[in-house]
Amino acid sequence: MLDGLGQWPHPIFANQSVLLGPPEDPAQIRGMTDMVAAFRRIAETKSPFILNNDPNVKALLDVVWEAAGRPDQGNWYSDSGLEGSEAVDSASNVGGYTVWGVDPYLQYQAKHPLTLEILLSGDPFVQRIMASIVVTPQTSLAANVEGATAPQAYLIPPDATARGRPQRDPGP
Repeated sequence: MLDGLGQWPHPIFANQSVLLGPPEDPAQIRGMTDMVAAFRRIAETKSPFILNNDPNVKALLDVVWEAAGRPDQGNWYSDSGLEGSEAVDSASNVGGYTVWGVDPYLQYQAKHPLTLEILLSGDPFVQRIMASIVVTPQTSLAANVEGATAPQAYLIPPDATARGRPQRDPGP
């Protein structure tokens, strides 16, 4: 951007993953803000952990596992190919931990009673921000700045971002 190869990034979308676990929290991670330290503690206490094989979550957890010092994946760690709500249901059934996006978790929990709570959130490492960057003709003579700017202009206004958010029941 500073060299003129692209226009300044515009944030389009953001989401966050959270660490879910049982209310009794055997690894005592509630309130922690460091995903790697929490994962290390789960491994040290050999508390059940169910891998969520959602491709985005799995990629994140591969990095977390490496950063935590590659703890032994013994009986406490379960990778049975479950994804999304299936992984969450499994963690709920065994009193274990798992990772999922905060929005899908809250939507799923509203219709499916779970024995899991959000125990860790707010770690910048588990937040994803998607941004739009329009490249300039300086990058490529084929750059279509006008064509690239049109969808960006559609996605950026606050009313467009609000349209993309799931509607929540305001309750009583």
